Amino acid sequence: MPLFQKKQQSIIGVDIGTSSIKMIELAVRNGRHALSTYGFVEGLGHSATLVSKEEESYIAKQIMRIKEATKFTTRTAVAALPTYAVFTSVISVPAMSKDELASAIQWEAKKIIPLPLEDIVLDSEVLNPPDPNIKHKKGEVDAGEPLKVLITGAPKDLVRRYTQIFQEAGLILAGLETETFALSRALVGEDPGEMMIVELGAATTDLIIVQKGVPFLARSIEQGGNAITRAIVNSLNISDKRAEQLKRDIGITTLDTSTGGGGIPQIIERALEPIVHEIRYTMGLYKEGGITTVDSTSGSIEKIILTGGSAMMPNIADYLAKILDMRVVVADPWSHITYPEDLRPVLAGIGSRFSVAIGLAMRDV
Repeated sequence: MPLFQKKQQSIIGVDIGTSSIKMIELAVRNGRHALSTYGFVEGLGHSATLVSKEEESYIAKQIMRIKEATKFTTRTAVAALPTYAVFTSVISVPAMSKDELASAIQWEAKKIIPLPLEDIVLDSEVLNPPDPNIKHKKGEVDAGEPLKVLITGAPKDLVRRYTQIFQEAGLILAGLETETFALSRALVGEDPGEMMIVELGAATTDLIIVQKGVPFLARSIEQGGNAITRAIVNSLNISDKRAEQLKRDIGITTLDTSTGGGGIPQIIERALEPIVHEIRYTMGLYKEGGITTVDSTSGSIEKIILTGGSAMMPNIADYLAKILDMRVVVADPWSHITYPEDLRPVLAGIGSRFSVAIGLAMRDV
């Protein structure tokens, strides 16, 4: 199954996370994406790595549960593959014919994908295609600027597992794409700027650098909201449920167990250190030109966009803005779609948790 599919009229975006599943159906009304319906389940207790048949069936049953409660108007869906399981890179090759380019992509893919290519679903897209209005003789190519090619690869076994889940859930899986593209579509759109998306998930944090609307670099670390919750549990000797509630309600500025208030507590600051370190490291790579980009770059990230469940933690954007000395904002994917006014408070409470699902539904609507 290709990782990128042609657009369809009405579709369900399905985001299978490590602790929750989010599903949303969008339609086009008066030229804009409009909310049809949505649903989610949390506290799965199962990993999205889907390492067993039992987990596949469990996820399929949860999708069926949402589907039955939400009353979607279509069975056609698009799902997102987790960032940590997908290989993405931008390569630069000399201008060449289509046949030569196909061979070059295969050759370059072998260098960046640590698995046999026969075990990979490989897709590619030329980001700066030659001007079609410039005519050349047959077999002749423009010897101008090098081609920038986005290569994306996903393990065939993972694609098979997703296909099986949706078949068991009674949905038609029209396509799979990466979380990075879904997030870029939902949060960046056609903004030509240079920015970083930081998705604070339950088990992992994904960092995505976007240039001219294209996510050309994605990194993932095994540190997310669960690590913050565990830090609170260990420091305050309270239950997981209570720690999670404190994290969501109070945030990162008043849980100071040593001084009784003020400033960010050391327990959460330590939990955030690996994430902050990875942000700085990735920004350093970008600034120093250590990665192939979509186009010429200033090497300067204009802003960081926070998304994911833990991005809703009060004051985290202000904290990161202060220690990174740059603009940090919390994503609002709902601002790009229309919905009934009476849903505004509910959707505000859900916040950026639906960013991936919305991006998926926006692509194929």
